Amino acid sequence: MKTIVTEYTFIDSFRAHGRENQFSYPALRALFEYFEAFEDDTGEELELDPIAICCEWQEFETALSGAKAFGYLDGVDSKDETPIEWLENRTQALEFTDGVVVRVF
Repeated sequence: MKTIVTEYTFIDSFRAHGRENQFSYPALRALFEYFEAFEDDTGEELELDPIAICCEWQEFETALSGAKAFGYLDGVDSKDETPIEWLENRTQALEFTDGVVVRVF
């Protein structure tokens, strides 16, 4: 038996698992859109697991702060890549209006 996950149920599942403060609302919307696009692109159905998402993804206020958390050296690396490009070349990064969500693996 399966349940269709809407944006509302996706976001509410974090509250239901005690993770309502893990991500901002815009970050959760970006994650939902990413997972929906992934399912559409691959035809693979994903299982909603808010705890796993919290373990695999981290939100940052800017791409620069996210990149620095993973070893980006401003002034050295920035000659070749912007912080978001640097992140996207090393992991998955979802940039949105208020920040960036980075996959930690």
